[in-house]
Amino acid sequence: MKNNKKILTLILSVLLMGASCDDKETSDDVNNPENQTEQNNSDNNSSTENGKVTEWKDGYITFYGQPDNNDSYPYPLPEMEKGYYNVAVGVYFFPDYILGSAYEIKYNDKTIRVVGKDICPDGDNSWFDNTPEGFEYLTGNKGLGKVNVKWRETPYYTDKNLVLKIKSGSNNWFLGAFIFNGRYGVKKVELSKDGKKFYEMKPYKYNAFWELQCPFDQYNCNLTVKVTDRYGHVVTGVMKMSGVEDGKTYDLGKNFDY
Repeated sequence: MKNNKKILTLILSVLLMGASCDDKETSDDVNNPENQTEQNNSDNNSSTENGKVTEWKDGYITFYGQPDNNDSYPYPLPEMEKGYYNVAVGVYFFPDYILGSAYEIKYNDKTIRVVGKDICPDGDNSWFDNTPEGFEYLTGNKGLGKVNVKWRETPYYTDKNLVLKIKSGSNNWFLGAFIFNGRYGVKKVELSKDGKKFYEMKPYKYNAFWELQCPFDQYNCNLTVKVTDRYGHVVTGVMKMSGVEDGKTYDLGKNFDY
C-alpha cells in the first residue's frame, strides 16, 4: 500500500512538473523579444503614427483664397493624397520648417492634415493660413476668423516615390528643379555626372525649388540625384536624360524611410 502511495505521488509530481513547464513555455512565448517585435511591427504597420512625429504645440489658423499672382513663394504641389489640404505657414517657421513638410492641425475633436505650399510673409512661427475648405472642415464655421489650435509636424504619408520635376527656364547649362512627394521636407539636393563627385544645388526661397549652374560640360547626360530630408534620410536616384526639357518629371525610385 505504501509503495502504491509512493508511486501515485511520483506520478502526480511528474504531471505537475509537466504542467509547470507548459505554463513557462507559454509565458516565454509572450515575453520573447522577437515575438514582441513582431507584434509591435504589426501594430505600427496598421497605424498612421509611423515615422517622426513632433509634440503638439500651440498655434492659430486663418484662411485665404488661392493667390492669383506670385507675390509670395508658392511651392507648386502636384495633386496630393486624399485627405490633405494645402496651407501657408508663418515665415518665421523657417529655416527649421521647410516647404513640402506635412503637419496635423487639431481643433476641439477634429484634426486635418496639411502640406506647406506657401509662406505667410509676415506670419509668426505658429501661424497656418488654410484654404477656405480646410478651415471650414476643421472649425465648421468660416466666420470664426482667427482660431487657436494645436499642431504638430508629421510625415507626409504616401506610398509614392520621390519625383524631380524640371523647372521652366532650365537649359543645358542651368538647372532648376522641384522635389515632390517627400515624406519629410527636403533639406539638400545634390547632382553628379559620374555618381562619385556630387555638387550641391542651391535652395531658393525657403527650399521651394533648387538650382545649379552646370559644373561640368552640359546637362545632356544621365545624372545621379541625391536628396536628403530634414532628418538625414537619403534617397539616390538616376535621371536618364539626353537634354533638359521644361516640366519633365523623373521618378527617383523610392521615398525617404519613415
